[in-house]
Amino acid sequence: MLMLLAFAVVGNAQQQQKWKAPKRPKRPKWEAPKQRAPEVIDVWRPYNISDNWFLDFGAGVSLSMAENMKGHNFGEIWQPMFDFGFGKQFSNVWTTRLTFGYKKQKGWASKEAIAASSLLGDGDYTFQMASLYVDEMMSLTNIFCPYNELRRLDIQVFAGMGMNYSFGFDDKVDRWTRYGYPVDGTDHINFAVRAGLSCLFKLGETADLSLQGAYNLVGDNYNGVQHSESFVPESYLDISLGVRVHLMDHYGNSRFYKVRRWEATSLRGTEGKVANLLDNEKLKEYQERESSEVVAFGELMKTHVSFYVDRTFVNDNQMENLRIVADFLKKHPDVNLIVKGYSGASAKSESRSMHLAEKRVASVKKALLKYYNVDPARFETWFDEDAEPPFPMKGEWIDGVVFQMVEK
Repeated sequence: MLMLLAFAVVGNAQQQQKWKAPKRPKRPKWEAPKQRAPEVIDVWRPYNISDNWFLDFGAGVSLSMAENMKGHNFGEIWQPMFDFGFGKQFSNVWTTRLTFGYKKQKGWASKEAIAASSLLGDGDYTFQMASLYVDEMMSLTNIFCPYNELRRLDIQVFAGMGMNYSFGFDDKVDRWTRYGYPVDGTDHINFAVRAGLSCLFKLGETADLSLQGAYNLVGDNYNGVQHSESFVPESYLDISLGVRVHLMDHYGNSRFYKVRRWEATSLRGTEGKVANLLDNEKLKEYQERESSEVVAFGELMKTHVSFYVDRTFVNDNQMENLRIVADFLKKHPDVNLIVKGYSGASAKSESRSMHLAEKRVASVKKALLKYYNVDPARFETWFDEDAEPPFPMKGEWIDGVVFQMVEK
């Protein structure tokens, strides 16, 4: 009886204790999902031989560094020079230029000869030079920094070779020859090489301000004096300030452009003018291709679908190609198509294990059915991961899907 009473008292005490709700676990702090920038594919605009030409105009001073010039006042040695050149920019890094130059030069007789004969006077004489160089130029800025067509400063190194023509020596040089001083006042032609540095500062769309220095090596007798029977090169230094004028290309621009082509949205994120020009060019290309498509059973259509390496997504540009295919089927009800898929596995640019050929065909099939309402009975699919594509790769793009015409 006592035990029952004790249990009742304990149970009643437990019931009278205040009830507490269990603690809820803390919710993790909400964070907005991070926005991942779409993959950007850098694409160079297609240029031809008539594009990316320029003209160079420069003026400055030329300093002879030949024998007997040491110890003379720099102000007396510097002579005026003028340059004119034209060239072509083959890429954002490599440029070829042809340069014509005219300059005056100062020469001096040796101090020993001046001291031995008062007939030489101060020993100074002048002559003129014309030079022709072919320069190969490399942009250090674009080699070591990501290319940006809006960048103001471009530093380039160059090396060139050509010919140097010395003429117009002072008449007194002929008299010095009779006095026994070994100077030859006749014209001289010498092979020449040079190397230098050019700094281009962008002034606008069509013009750059240029500052250039060039170190030139020529034959020993370019100044009329030859002190050795063997070939000993002499040198002179040119420093010039000038302007580079970029000529208009067939797009209507004057610069070498690199555009950003978004994989999902075709072409966005670059200058509106460039985008419009490329869009118009692409539209013209589509129209020409569409008008050239003719029925030829067993042959491939000229229209095909390209994919970036390791990709299977049909971007906006390529969707326009599918529109051409769909319209072709509407115009020619007697034609069916075999949609053939390829990868770059045969060129070892892509992996067979990714099944890219199969996935590309599936993407094209889905687009034809969903967006262009093509009757599925009008085409059949085929793919081969190992077969070589009928069209060669262009850079990092592969024509992964082609269309073969067959009779219905």
